[in-house]
Amino acid sequence: MWVLSGDIGGTKLALAISKAEEPAKLVKQIEVKSPQQSDTLFQAIIDGFQSLLESEQGDVTKVAVGLPGVLDIEQGLVIYQQNLPWRNFPLVEKLQAHYPNAEIIMETDMTTAANGEYKIRHFQKETMIYMTVSTGIACCTIHEGNALRGAGIPGEVGFSLTREGEYLEWMGSGPALQKMIQEKTGDEATLEQFFKRYYENDARILPIIHTWQEEIAHKIHTFLMLLDPHVVVLGGGVMNHHPQMVKEIAEKVDAFFTLPFFEHKKGRIQASINKGDAGLIGAALL
Repeated sequence: MWVLSGDIGGTKLALAISKAEEPAKLVKQIEVKSPQQSDTLFQAIIDGFQSLLESEQGDVTKVAVGLPGVLDIEQGLVIYQQNLPWRNFPLVEKLQAHYPNAEIIMETDMTTAANGEYKIRHFQKETMIYMTVSTGIACCTIHEGNALRGAGIPGEVGFSLTREGEYLEWMGSGPALQKMIQEKTGDEATLEQFFKRYYENDARILPIIHTWQEEIAHKIHTFLMLLDPHVVVLGGGVMNHHPQMVKEIAEKVDAFFTLPFFEHKKGRIQASINKGDAGLIGAALL
């Protein structure tokens, strides 16, 4: 019995298969460039799954996919994505037609990634916030096993304001951080090169990275004061590739708790366990 999982992004399409009895253990996976035509994108998903299942025995019991943008979960519709061609696309219905005996699940990519981090920790009753810092910034809160959806569009922390009054995503995402360092230093290096210089204690880079860390830390401090989660997980490309950033941001958050009756809130920041496979593993575990 097989579980098919997909992480559908604007630039890449990641697909995997796992055994139904061990959904978190990805047996095979592939990545391809996301086609920019509606029908072509859907066919690429089907073709990708079929290639993974080639020569494998057993039925498909579940197909679970995560994707960005505005979704109608109840109706199984992909309403709108900025970097994908689907508009009011009946994804669940189309997947069901290809896999009529399988359970079909569609979720937001933030929810799938958070779900994987929650379940890989064997949480059941805990409250956990998953925050991604990558090409964008967003978060998902899971409480007692269920994602908090609010009035419909939760977790858009990237569009909350910094202390300077700008959107956090405009200074805190990977591309924004790279641009900010380039502008402040007059250097056209990549973000990876800037981080390397940071680790080498480059005096020009240190204060810029520290300011970035402090803005992220202030948001997490607010999460901890508002919801008192058991764990805040930092994931996404920037954090996954730079665990030292997770450590230093965690230290800054802990330093904010100066009152003795908030001492118990320290030590709650963790790095992603699933790393770059968070979306695929999380989908498989839905």
